[in-house]
Amino acid sequence: MNIPLALSPALDSHMPPPSPPARAQASSGINRRDILPAAAAERDAPATAAIASISDQDWYISRTHGVYHIPACPKGEPYALLLITSRGDAIDLGDNRRFPFTISAREIAEDLLQDLREHGVFVCAGARPSDEELASARDRRDAFYHQLVADGDTMWARGHSFREISDLHRRAAIALGIEREWAYVPARMAECPACGEKVKPGVAVCKHCHAILDPERAARHGLGKTGAATLASTVSAPAAAAAVAPPTAPPVRNPSPEKGRPAQG
Repeated sequence: MNIPLALSPALDSHMPPPSPPARAQASSGINRRDILPAAAAERDAPATAAIASISDQDWYISRTHGVYHIPACPKGEPYALLLITSRGDAIDLGDNRRFPFTISAREIAEDLLQDLREHGVFVCAGARPSDEELASARDRRDAFYHQLVADGDTMWARGHSFREISDLHRRAAIALGIEREWAYVPARMAECPACGEKVKPGVAVCKHCHAILDPERAARHGLGKTGAATLASTVSAPAAAAAVAPPTAPPVRNPSPEKGRPAQG
């Protein structure tokens, strides 16, 4: 005898509970084709992670879950700090199915520092970097920069070619205060307000139009109106003194008797 499923208590007790309405799924933001993983470990992870940087360079890192900017360390400050929060992402499984998951803040921070640890960028153990972490980051960065300077010397000795020297090698030499011919950085030129030509910053007189760009400095070096007047007075002082003094007569010598003429007795 066939018993309808709806009237069979034994079979009805083993039936799965009915699925929630589609409107409830839409309101919760969950797609019915999404596979939801267990989130117990995610709840135990810290909400934020701190990335500290002692580098003088800005770093921009792009990931599928966002673009991150690790700021450069400001001058006079021991470090720059970036707080990372957890992000959500999803894996496309095909057939219109996704695998959504949450990436913890610590995992994101560790992933961002794949090639930046040698530059003095690190993930803090706490909310702020400790003195030991900062000292270790400086030692690690300096050792890496010294190796870059040694590599730059080797490349420069092969052919004295600036093309072989990268900006990273120059930055390392400048950061360590090491003077190298291959680490020369051209000075940025300023624009003369009078003629518009390029001049070195801080010059007193434009070499193109001879305009006075720094009157005080020009006066100290005898340039410009004030400097020219001072220089003229300095040069003309001995000449004026000579003009005031009376001329001295040349010494008079006794005339010698003419040759062939007898002396008078």
